[in-house]
Amino acid sequence: MIEFNRYIHQSWTSVDSFFKSDNWLYRIRVNDYQLVTIFWNLFLVIIPWFIGLVIIRLGRQTGLASFASRLGFFALAFVWLLFIPNTIYIVSDVRHLLNYCPIDSPFQVCEKNAWMILFFFTYAAIGWWSFVFLLNQMKGFISETYGRIMAELWLLLLIPVVALGFLFGLVHRWNSWEFFIYPGEIFRNFLIYLNDPKSFTNWLIFTIFLYILYWGGNIAFKKKEY
Repeated sequence: MIEFNRYIHQSWTSVDSFFKSDNWLYRIRVNDYQLVTIFWNLFLVIIPWFIGLVIIRLGRQTGLASFASRLGFFALAFVWLLFIPNTIYIVSDVRHLLNYCPIDSPFQVCEKNAWMILFFFTYAAIGWWSFVFLLNQMKGFISETYGRIMAELWLLLLIPVVALGFLFGLVHRWNSWEFFIYPGEIFRNFLIYLNDPKSFTNWLIFTIFLYILYWGGNIAFKKKEY
């Protein structure tokens, strides 16, 4: 079994290391969750949205007919892929409610700061909507360029990759940009999910739920092609 010992805050490129340099800002918390992290996570969601717009504009202007335009498309699409898991990472932040109201609380009532329940639910809902919206943004372009069947196949193959990227961030604490700094270590993380049955099962279950979140989101948010 492959072991890996990289934990949060060890890398100088971690955003947590940057935020900790400003102790006053870092101390503003909700249930031990730094509020500044919310703004940072939302910014990370804006990045793939902007890249998606650039990709669509590039494709429509050039038709991806030249080698340079195709090279630019795949380079931008790769960066887009690195940042897409941040949408689902926002959904996972509901985990910060786990110790808020344990089942053995008096009368099973947690009156103090009860607003945190809706706070984290709304925050997670933004991540869910962003996940569906951004996938549909790119899916619509692929359907327009390569056909609907190719777009559906792309989606089926993409979601397991997003699930893996999400686990890299949640479990192993990798940031999107660290792929370019520690590619070898990230690849060794990937091998864990191929060699360790428990890790593979985790990946599989996350993938299934991401399919559910995507298709369920299209119903809940009234899917549109972009």
